[in-house]
Amino acid sequence: MDKSWMTMGKTPDGRLSRPYIEGVNAFINFAKAVVDLSGNIPCPCIHCVNCYRQSLHTVRIHLLHRGIMQSYINWHNHGESRVLNENIHDNEMSDGDHMDGIDALVGDRIRGEPRNVIEDEEVHHFDKLEEDAKRKLYPGCTDYSILKFVIEMLNVKVMTNLSNKGLDMMLELLTKVLPKGNLIPRSTYEAKKILRDLGMSYEHIDACKNDCALFWKENENLDKCPVCEAPRYKDTRAQGKKISHKVLRYFPLTPRLRRLYMSSQRAKDMRWYIDKRVDDGIMRHPADNEEWKEFDLQYPDFALEPRNVRLGLATDGFNPFGNINNNYSMWPVILIPYNLPPWLVMKEPYFMLSLLILGPHQPGNEIDIYLKPLVDELKELWEEGVETYDAYSKEHF
Repeated sequence: MDKSWMTMGKTPDGRLSRPYIEGVNAFINFAKAVVDLSGNIPCPCIHCVNCYRQSLHTVRIHLLHRGIMQSYINWHNHGESRVLNENIHDNEMSDGDHMDGIDALVGDRIRGEPRNVIEDEEVHHFDKLEEDAKRKLYPGCTDYSILKFVIEMLNVKVMTNLSNKGLDMMLELLTKVLPKGNLIPRSTYEAKKILRDLGMSYEHIDACKNDCALFWKENENLDKCPVCEAPRYKDTRAQGKKISHKVLRYFPLTPRLRRLYMSSQRAKDMRWYIDKRVDDGIMRHPADNEEWKEFDLQYPDFALEPRNVRLGLATDGFNPFGNINNNYSMWPVILIPYNLPPWLVMKEPYFMLSLLILGPHQPGNEIDIYLKPLVDELKELWEEGVETYDAYSKEHF
């Protein structure tokens, strides 16, 4: 279909030209196939940017008076099939039912990085990760790969509060019991090294015991709080490793957002609010809210890419020991990707733990101090963005 008329919509004179008017009429006829129960379609004018549904008559008026979005070359919101990038096949893996959770996790991780833009060292890490996911735990083993075994053993360690020494002893015993040639890691350290390349790590950031500041960025090398001058460590006279009064656990957000698009099914679900949602005036999803639509009007460049992630944030504190006599507080900060459909968006697997604030007292109004690493990363994503791979459309965006 000829779309050359679209460029004429940039100027008032162009929108009065016969080719542009005929092009708008052709577009309206084409879009009749996707009208909803109310007879409306997404309006691609430069103000509505496909965020508002209007009648065919109103859409025609908007396009003639305001012009059409110049970037809307592929009319995927109006019945045209989306153009896919068929040139990316590196490490392509299906999300079939034959893959168990571990294989899918590794597949997502490997699929998420284009081989032609990552460093040689990273390529080596991915190759090793894929190899560990396929290598059998011992000759003839059919149920466990080395990677699956390590994940389950470390899960047992966490769930039973097993010490490193206890796990070391278990691994040493299993090495002797299982057939020769087994690949059991010899220590907790070796087991953790195998998992390191999955990209699910977190950062330790020391904090002032009075919740004044983080020892981070410009304060990273300080031994005293820059605000109240309280000492950073519990006992500066002790020999060996220094122990901080308070430590924040920060889980970087970017790799977790990218992972949402490394599974083809999940990447498809992330577009549900724009592809499948019915806008009939009933609120079933955050996208039905007026604030969501108002935000799209204020930031049309962000709204033009439906795969941009909308996040909700929630936090609350609790005593992890279940004993009110034990003075301790834990505050997890959770992020929720609102792009997902209603039956997934509030499910536990899609909650992203971003911060874990631990200490004898709740942070109270000083919680903003602990949010700084997350806020800085969100600002970077908002201003610069990050390239990732969409396994559903098989393209980088």
